[in-house]
Amino acid sequence: IWKDVDEIDMIQMLNLDEIDELFQSKKAAKKEGADGKKKAMQIIDAKRAQNFTILLKKFKKSNEELIDLVMNCDKEDAIPLDMWEQLLKYIPTKDELQQLKEVDNDPEVIASLNRADRYFHSAIGIYHYEERIKAVNFRKKFDERVKAVKPKMKALVKASTEVVKSEKLKELLTLILGFGNYFNFGKRGNATGFKMETLTKICDTKAADNKLTLLVYLVETIQLIFPHLDDFMDEIPHVPIAAKVALAELKSDVSELQTGFRSLKMECEHQDSQPLLKGAKRFGKAFKIFLDEIRETMDEMEQMMNDLKKKYTIATSHFAESSTVEPETFFGYFSTFITQYFDAKELLEKKREEEEKRKKKQLAAELSRASSPTTPGRSRPISPLVSASNSPIPQDLIADLLPSLEVLEQQDHDLLMGDLFAPGADMGESTTPGGSMRRRRKRKEASGKTATLERERS
Repeated sequence: IWKDVDEIDMIQMLNLDEIDELFQSKKAAKKEGADGKKKAMQIIDAKRAQNFTILLKKFKKSNEELIDLVMNCDKEDAIPLDMWEQLLKYIPTKDELQQLKEVDNDPEVIASLNRADRYFHSAIGIYHYEERIKAVNFRKKFDERVKAVKPKMKALVKASTEVVKSEKLKELLTLILGFGNYFNFGKRGNATGFKMETLTKICDTKAADNKLTLLVYLVETIQLIFPHLDDFMDEIPHVPIAAKVALAELKSDVSELQTGFRSLKMECEHQDSQPLLKGAKRFGKAFKIFLDEIRETMDEMEQMMNDLKKKYTIATSHFAESSTVEPETFFGYFSTFITQYFDAKELLEKKREEEEKRKKKQLAAELSRASSPTTPGRSRPISPLVSASNSPIPQDLIADLLPSLEVLEQQDHDLLMGDLFAPGADMGESTTPGGSMRRRRKRKEASGKTATLERERS
């Protein structure tokens, strides 16, 4: 019965002076000092009054100006949101209200109050002061709250749909299941599925030599045999975002918005029913249009929350997980695996780069040995004609010229031997004039070819 009653409305209709006279209602006494001067009264707790006075000074407005802004519901947003939120912390308590009502309305008595007490004394004259402060606070924070809540709701809805519909994710999980059944053959093989938590543990399984993890091997296998699965995460882009959403907190935020909307709607209806009360009409003008503007947004958010619950339940059931598991945990399995997958790709790429550098270094060493003055496997030095110390021919050209020069060397040697051991030749005598001419001719031709090659090179 006491939940919906409001005695203030009825009390304001009574003859309070008559009641005071008849029943000797006690008022706060005017305190006087020894010199007969009135002393400053204090109603609110000293510490609380001090803190509230500090806050009032920050508004840089007089008590009267601030009360007027409250009465008009701050339609022009003259007070910042953070400052308005502070006013919520200084709503008069029941005991403070009772003491304030007992204060004599004598201007001298009111003037003797400290600033915090004077503000409260003025505030109790505003009908439904607390409800008005809360209503303005709700209006000022509404857009900010919606902007914080809607992206989270959308992320959960989209992520729930993506993990169910992703064909690449399904194929990837099938491949992982195949690995698991192969490794556990004869033990726990032939499993029909696995918990999603398993995804986060694949990186912990190492090869016999401890140099390779199953995840790195999985990534390499995908890149070599199933390359179309390497970008599976592109089909579930909202999963990492959904993994950061605390569903309990999200539900609480949405519930606060819904409760605030209903409370404001009821307060508007109540103020409309009290047109003669001070400030009632101003309250209706300030909030009726606002309620109409946000009604569609509230309906949309309610629909999104219902859709979220439905699709999230379908997603968890699809992967044989409990519907009570938090999104942070459920989507966290996939998000963690995606991060680990990228780490494995980076490690694999680094190893490939190192292997490529090793091969290049090995090839360079082999080429360096091949271009040295003595060729491995040869029993004699390379001809002085192509020696790096005796010839200006660059090293990279020597390898190309070597076969031709060796042929010329051999021909020169054969001609000499032919002359020496020709029929009728005498080892102790000079060769015949004809033999000498042939040798000189052959040498000249060889020398000419070498010179020609050098000119062409230069």
